[in-house]
Amino acid sequence: MQKKKVDVKICVGTACFVQGGADLLLYNDFLDPEIVERCEIEGSSCLDVCKHVAAGENDKPPYVSIDGKVYGNVTQDRFIKLLSEAVNA
Repeated sequence: MQKKKVDVKICVGTACFVQGGADLLLYNDFLDPEIVERCEIEGSSCLDVCKHVAAGENDKPPYVSIDGKVYGNVTQDRFIKLLSEAVNA
């Protein structure tokens, strides 16, 4: 039985886009194809997180939602780690 695909949304609102969200959209360049195959990845105009978080290390753009849980300060390396964990959960 095949697992449900991991739902991934990359915020590409202005703040997220200029602070790394644009780079995350190039996921085919740095993610393992097997991980990409097990995910449904899309850009989102805004995850509406910026105005609702305290200023901490993980509370800054770019934001990514993975199966409904939002992560901040997502770099390409962190994105790889988060998705690897999600598809193997």
